[in-house]
Amino acid sequence: MSGPMAAGFGIEAAVLISAQSIIQGAAEIAAGMNEAERAAEERRQQRHAERQQMRAAQQAGAVQQQRDAAAKDQLARLTQLVNVVDPAGAANLDARMTELLANGVSLQAELTAFLAQATAAAAQNRVSQRQALVAHVLDRLTLDVALPIPESLLTLAQQVVATPSDERAEALTSELRLQVQRHNEALASAAEQRKLQEAAAIVLEQSLKDLGYAVEDIEATLFIEGGIAHFQRPEWGDYFIRLRIDPKRGAMNFNVVRSGTAGEDRRHEDMLAEDRWCSAFPKLFETLKARGIPITVTRLLQAGEAPVQVVDAASLPQRQTEERRHEPLKARSIE
Repeated sequence: MSGPMAAGFGIEAAVLISAQSIIQGAAEIAAGMNEAERAAEERRQQRHAERQQMRAAQQAGAVQQQRDAAAKDQLARLTQLVNVVDPAGAANLDARMTELLANGVSLQAELTAFLAQATAAAAQNRVSQRQALVAHVLDRLTLDVALPIPESLLTLAQQVVATPSDERAEALTSELRLQVQRHNEALASAAEQRKLQEAAAIVLEQSLKDLGYAVEDIEATLFIEGGIAHFQRPEWGDYFIRLRIDPKRGAMNFNVVRSGTAGEDRRHEDMLAEDRWCSAFPKLFETLKARGIPITVTRLLQAGEAPVQVVDAASLPQRQTEERRHEPLKARSIE
């Protein structure tokens, strides 16, 4: 018997990408549906878009604050780097980039143009030559607020310009090139990880559907930013499984929840609901493991050990009987 469950999850890249490819291929085949099915799909997509807009509006405040803070930190570090190359032009660039950032424009092209201009304008003296050299190295730097510019880059750039020794400057420049390369590689790795996390959301949603669950549309960012998703079977009535994912810890939690009134005595029904989930989750875990998302249970309460959580019906998706669901793709196609 199973109550609330905590688990850890992993991502097996090759298996996951293969599963995603098969799922998407099956979806393309299923796209040859009749007109009625196509209209139903369009309605579903519209509802999905509306839900996304609603969620985005609800989350915009906190998420935007975090992104703004990260962007400001990135801009401050970038301005320090630019100041090493061209102190006179740094103030103007800072104002220009702040304006671009406020309008959601990429800073990469502006930085590239500035560094090219600074290199061309450099006079033939030692400091200017060093500044031009630093500008040339920094021109290869890839920007992304998701990965701040390392403090070591600023320190190295300053040292290249300030050191009186040409040999020392050459050694520091080599280290600066290496730091830029590592930063860019880290960004590329982060981008690849994001693709895997987005694939995991697709595979999770389709796996639940393949096993006969009604599942709300899962956001592509579920394994990136975290969040919750709900799923159930038609015969479960008011009961759902609430899945919460914490990607930073590689953790997920499963809880049986139901809509209703707090305080009402439904202990017998609650116990049956947890027993149903107990018999169902091994098959789900087997399917996800076969598709590149292995799950390991770390904590499991017995049915009835903790009360089933009663939640606001508005926080749950529509019951399966209340909206048309797609026929699931066959799970065996990618197991």
